[in-house]
Formats: sequence, C-alpha cells, structure tokens
Amino acid sequence: MIKYDDIWIPLQKGLSTYTGIQVIQAEGIGKQPAYPFFSIKKTTIAQGVGQPVQKISGTTARIEQDFESVLSITCNASAIEDAENYTQKARAYFLGRGHIELSDEKITVVDVLNATNRDVFLTVDYERRCGFDLRLRVRGQESFETDVIEKITIN
Repeated sequence: MIKYDDIWIPLQKGLSTYTGIQVIQAEGIGKQPAYPFFSIKKTTIAQGVGQPVQKISGTTARIEQDFESVLSITCNASAIEDAENYTQKARAYFLGRGHIELSDEKITVVDVLNATNRDVFLTVDYERRCGFDLRLRVRGQESFETDVIEKITIN
C-alpha cells in the first residue's frame, strides 16, 4: 500500500527547502499563504505499471506493483517574474538534487514536463501562475496471511 504522506512529506519538504518558499496542497481549505508559494495537486493518484508480482514466504503473501502518480506543480505569485523564476527553480530541483533526495525515499522521478503559463483572472487582476507536471513512480506493497494446506488425504 502506498501511503499519501510517504510521497507528500519528502516532496513538500524538499521543494520548500530548495526554493525557500512555502508548498501547499492545491484546492485545499484554509487561508492562502502570502505570495509566492507552490501548490501541488495530484492529477493521477496511482496508475499501475507492469504486472503485479506475488511472493509467498511461509504463511505470508506479499503483492508488489509499481505505480505512477502525476502531480501538477504550480507557482502562485503576484508578479509573472516570480512565478516563472520559481517554476524554473522547481524544475531544476526535480531534474537534479530532488531526483537524488526522492530516490533516497524510494520515489523515482520519471519525467519533468515543460513549464507552462497557468495565470488565473481574479476580479480586476491576475494571479500569476506558472507550472509543470511531474511523473513519479513508487513501488506499492501489500502483505497478508494465507491459509496453508498441511495435509491432503486421497482415498
């Protein structure tokens, strides 16, 4: 089983530390932080990759499968320059240092897609947004106890 925090905490901590700005979950409840900040939304939660593998040891069975998640990472800012600069810095993080830091947490960076403009019109002005999508891969594991047939008698 893949737990949400096993991906979110290393991702949030690493990106925030590297860029020096706050990272929040997109479309959440609560007060919006001061500009600039990153918001992250999972657009694909867990898509299976390849075939599941089952291993049995004694009475314990374990199923493993790789899963990919796609995250939309957006820098929200009041100035377009901030949005673009922080977005480029975030992309650089996932292509370099973040690639290594996340692999230490058993998270693989599969692809860092191109940055695009994601501006949003507010009432009389724009919230400047730039962002990109990030594909990550993790291995899901689930263990369970199985029944064992100890003896069969055939008449």
